[in-house]
Amino acid sequence: MKSHYVSLLPELSKFIKASATGRRLMPSGKRLRRGTLTQYQVLYRLLLEFEQSAGTVVRLLRKSRITARDWQKERVYWKRVLKQFTGFIYREKGGYDQYLSSVLKVLRTFLRYLELERGFPALGIYRKIRVPSEVLTPVVLSPEQLKFLINDHCFYASLPLHLQRTRDIFVFACIAGLRFRDLMNLRIPNLQHTEEGVNLLVHTQKTGSIIRVPLPVWAVELIRKYRGQAGTYLLPRISGTNLNLQIKTLMERAGWVYSLPKIRNRRGEPVELKKPGGKSWRFCDHITVHTCRRTAITTLLLLGVEENMVRRISGHAPGSREFYKYVGLVQDYLDRQVKEAHRRLVE
Repeated sequence: MKSHYVSLLPELSKFIKASATGRRLMPSGKRLRRGTLTQYQVLYRLLLEFEQSAGTVVRLLRKSRITARDWQKERVYWKRVLKQFTGFIYREKGGYDQYLSSVLKVLRTFLRYLELERGFPALGIYRKIRVPSEVLTPVVLSPEQLKFLINDHCFYASLPLHLQRTRDIFVFACIAGLRFRDLMNLRIPNLQHTEEGVNLLVHTQKTGSIIRVPLPVWAVELIRKYRGQAGTYLLPRISGTNLNLQIKTLMERAGWVYSLPKIRNRRGEPVELKKPGGKSWRFCDHITVHTCRRTAITTLLLLGVEENMVRRISGHAPGSREFYKYVGLVQDYLDRQVKEAHRRLVE
C-alpha cells in the first residue's frame, strides 16, 4: 500500500535549491539574497539535529483527498512537533525568543510554499505557527557622543594610528548610514559633485535601492585623507570582525563603560546575558559597526528630519517595522528629555 507521507527534509532541500537557483523568486521578481538562503540552511541543519535528537523523522501528509479525520490527525501531529522543536531550540541550542522567532518565520514560509506552490494538502499548518514576539531596543550613540567623536581633536590625537582609522570609518559610517558591505564597497564613482556639495550615490546590495546621501565638509576631507591609501575605494579596507573589536576598544577609550545589561527573553521571561567570567555588559560592549547605521537614522530623526526623507536615505521600505524601531527609540529619547526639563523646572 502506498504511503501518504513524505519526509520533510528532502522537500526542504528542494526548496533551498529552488531559491538558490532562481526558480523561486521574491514577490518583487528579484532573486533571494544570500542572507535569506543562509537562514534556510540554518533551518535545515536545526531540523536535522532535531530529528537525530528526538529519534524521529518529521513528515508531511501528501494525499489527494483529505478527510476530517486526516485534518484532525495532522493538526494534533504538528502541534506536538512544533512544541518539541521549540523545546529543542530552547534547551539544547540555548536559544532565546528572538532566535526562535527567526527560525519559525522561515519554517512558516517553507510550509506556506509547500501548500500554495507545490500542491501539498491545504491544511493551513503554517497558520498554526505562533511566533514569539520580542521587541529589542537598538543601542545607538547620542548626538552628544557622536559630536564628541567628530570634534574632540585632543581625544583623536591620543589614539594610536589603528584606532584613529577606526574612528574615521566609524564617524563616516554614522553619517552615511550604510550597511557594512555597502560601506566597504564605496569607490570613487560613488561620489557625486554638485554645486551644493558632495553626495554619496549607492546602489545597496541588500535592498537594491539607490540611495543619495549628502556629505558634510569634514566627511569629504576624511575621504581625501585616505585617497592614496585605499586605492579605488573611499575608505580603508578592514574585515568586519576586526572593525567590531576595534570599535569596542574605541568606545572604551572614550570612557563609555557604564553598565548596560544585555537582556533577552526566553519563553517571554527576561534573562540577562553575561560576558565570559559572569560580568554584565557595558555600553561599549554593545557597539558594533551596525551601530553606525542605527546612529545615523536616529540622529537625523532627532534633529528634525522628516521620517519619509530619512527612510529614503536609509533605504527602508514604506511601513518597514525595522525603521519604526528607530522612530520609537527617538520618541523614548525625546520623552526622557522632556521629563528631565520638567524636573529641572520644578527644582
